[in-house]
Amino acid sequence: MSSPRSIAIVGGGLGGLACARILQMRNIPVVVYEREPSMSARQQGGSLDMHPDTGFTVLEMAQLVDEFKKVARYEDQGFKLASIDGTIHFDSEAGDNWGQDDEDRPEVDRIQLRQIFLDSLRPNTVKWGQGVSKVVENDNKVTVHFIDPALEPAVHDFIVGADGAWSRVRPVISTAVPEFSGMIYIDIFIKDVQKKYPHLANYLKSGMALVLGDNKGLISQRNANDVVRVYAAFRKPASWPEEVGLKTLVDAGRWDEANQLLSKQYEGWNTVATGYFQVPPFSMDVRPLYALKHHSWETNAHMTLVGDAHMVSPPNGVGANNAMLDGAELGVVIAENVSANEEDWLKAIKAQENKIQQRAWASQQEDLSFGAMISEGDSAARVAETFKQVLAAAAQH
Repeated sequence: MSSPRSIAIVGGGLGGLACARILQMRNIPVVVYEREPSMSARQQGGSLDMHPDTGFTVLEMAQLVDEFKKVARYEDQGFKLASIDGTIHFDSEAGDNWGQDDEDRPEVDRIQLRQIFLDSLRPNTVKWGQGVSKVVENDNKVTVHFIDPALEPAVHDFIVGADGAWSRVRPVISTAVPEFSGMIYIDIFIKDVQKKYPHLANYLKSGMALVLGDNKGLISQRNANDVVRVYAAFRKPASWPEEVGLKTLVDAGRWDEANQLLSKQYEGWNTVATGYFQVPPFSMDVRPLYALKHHSWETNAHMTLVGDAHMVSPPNGVGANNAMLDGAELGVVIAENVSANEEDWLKAIKAQENKIQQRAWASQQEDLSFGAMISEGDSAARVAETFKQVLAAAAQH
């Protein structure tokens, strides 16, 4: 089927792939330009919980629920919250509930979820190794230029920028640039945890554990295939990893030495929680976290943004779910208006942008984002109290 408008998506993450899937289900031709050379080119991030009203809704829209259930971990929805001295404020494994809802939010590794969407697309939809250097708008068209000079520029009528925090599409329609959030994550990937380190597996039986205090955090998360990902979180200047030598050690793969340096940052903490620094990781990465808050732009008839390209936040538990919904809803809007005249097309795109912007802004007001949790003193006790208040208020409605 031909289309009155040629559609391309820049970025093959969850938001871009969800958009592509919805378009192809409605027989709208689409191409996805992805910078990575292959699906396995890098670590894909940790486990995600699918929220009923966002991520799971997208799976239903995309008719991928059955495929999702083959890899979903319904048993991995546990949650533990502790102070640095080991005081447990909440532990779902111990029966704590605080009156929260019983909605299922099954877990799935990001790499598995991304593969489900990739497998649902027609062959050659995703153009691997075709990173975009810039996009140029002229003559009511958008020309996509690639990092690889051997690739000829591609011309399209409409571009979806789904290319993350440092989007190459965003600068055409917005002057906004993400700012450092004050947070740094050290992403640690540990394999064979149950098999080799049963004491750590016993500490984190399912789901996620948070240990918080003194502007630091330790976030451990169960993944599939006996993997635990640990996020050592710090409220530090952006230059801190370089200043203390951590970035040099990580980049050189000297992870045992990096673990020793990290251990010093958590002296006095509960030794069970810090036990992750005593075992050899499979990989490690330093990630300064950036934010782009209350971002909006003047609607453009030839491009728009979804996911982190339009809204970047420190982890808040909803980013991937919202990105998927951004992409899927946009796919529906494009399909339903692809033959519309310019005025109606612009109106439809603007309405969808308003919707995703409002959703993004609401998520950035959350008091329970990880960014808000990493604070001075006994932040775990404060977070526990906030949890109770939020859940009590929700129970009254």
